[in-house]
Amino acid sequence: MREARARTRTEAVATLHVVLPGAAMIAVTFGLARYGYGLLLPDMQAGLGLDPRTAGLIASGAYLAYLAGNIAVVWLTARFGPRLPIAMAASLAALGMAAIAAADGPLGLAVGVLVAGSAAGLAFPPYADVVAQRVPARRRAVSWSAISSGTGWGVAIAGPLVIVLGGHWRPVWLVFAGIAAVVGVVAVRAAPAHCPRTEHPLPRLRWSWFVCPRSRPLLVSAVLVGAGSSVWWAFSVDAMRVAGVAETPARIAFAGCGVAGILASATGMVTDRIGLRRCYLALCVVLTAAVALLGVAGSHLAAALISATLFGVAYNGVVAAQGLWSAEVFHERPSGGLAAVNTALTLGTVTGPALAGAVIHSYGYPAALIGAAALVALASAQAPPAR
Repeated sequence: MREARARTRTEAVATLHVVLPGAAMIAVTFGLARYGYGLLLPDMQAGLGLDPRTAGLIASGAYLAYLAGNIAVVWLTARFGPRLPIAMAASLAALGMAAIAAADGPLGLAVGVLVAGSAAGLAFPPYADVVAQRVPARRRAVSWSAISSGTGWGVAIAGPLVIVLGGHWRPVWLVFAGIAAVVGVVAVRAAPAHCPRTEHPLPRLRWSWFVCPRSRPLLVSAVLVGAGSSVWWAFSVDAMRVAGVAETPARIAFAGCGVAGILASATGMVTDRIGLRRCYLALCVVLTAAVALLGVAGSHLAAALISATLFGVAYNGVVAAQGLWSAEVFHERPSGGLAAVNTALTLGTVTGPALAGAVIHSYGYPAALIGAAALVALASAQAPPAR
């Protein structure tokens, strides 16, 4: 009995040593560096003279940078281990957000957003290997969900900061950059330089390994979720403002999305109870409803708050569930598989804001959000197989 308790305590400490810095890095690179753009977009539009089409193109450029990071991280992690890409992610996040703070026009803003956007691509996949190697099997689903929910923590931190500092978006970005630097030091110290070698040789990273009958539903679903959800992330605050919701309440709703996203850390426990397929389908339905609700009732603050809450839980839950699904499909090389899933997600997010910007210019925010909800609904047709 005493030995069992000691072993449980040792496992818990090892798990926390992975989960806490991992969630903090995701909070910084996703919640601040990547999604802070949508939160601060109205102020930056006013300060730099951005129209919706330019704002959408910059958002899509950030996703392209994220895609580049996803491609590079596979080789970096395989060659150098998790610590180097994690260090690069923290550095790029801090530098990119500092560049955004100093931007004097759309071009300077685009450069900063691209640098900051690449950080998220480098940060996420290495933790798939770290969890697989350092967390006991019975704790992996919960641990992965907790790390994925770091996005919610980041947004929950960003919202109040923006509200407190009002329309002063440059100091906000500088504070974000400082947080990224501190978190980066802690995460790099905690990350292993190399993951232990496995008994079996790792598979070669060929196209046929990434795209096969088992992975195809996962990758297609990721593309659709990315395309639909990116429209909410990029334009939700501005959509609420144009619909008649005051700027501060709109940002409170966005922050509420982050707080709700923390609840997605329970995704692992839910999948253990009802199965990955049922959990994934339910999350896709809720995500569709959240995006559509903002499109049809965005002028009502109560509806906007409900949309933000549902979106925060469902989006972070879907990303966590895709990570668990990826660990099953690509169990031989988790970081490579997760990079493939994130790349598919990004292919959707690259096109989402740019197309939405054009739709908004011609037809308005409701049409763009309803179209985005339709894409997420299609993702539910591609779900994990029943066990």
